[in-house]
Amino acid sequence: MTATPHDHGRSRIDRERMTAFVSHDWNGNDSLTSTIVSTVADLSETDPTDVERIYDRIDPESLETLFEPTGTTGSRNTGQVTFQLDAYTITVHATGDIVVARAA
Repeated sequence: MTATPHDHGRSRIDRERMTAFVSHDWNGNDSLTSTIVSTVADLSETDPTDVERIYDRIDPESLETLFEPTGTTGSRNTGQVTFQLDAYTITVHATGDIVVARAA
């Protein structure tokens, strides 16, 4: 899922506050990493290839594995991970909700 400036579903970018709220679609074609990078790119109005390499900050495979739904229990409901990427603080919740906010 790519975040857009428009409110659709549970995704929203607030350029005035430099904050984005998105929900990763675990059943979609995009990886969690792609959702994060595209959200940072949309918020900073840059090309995704210009965003800092996420693997310089966090192991993308581990992040994906930590939160992806399991075959036996379905969605995960608890836990979160926070890290910096470019000038943003990224918080990924076990539910797939992602908050991207300009770092203070």
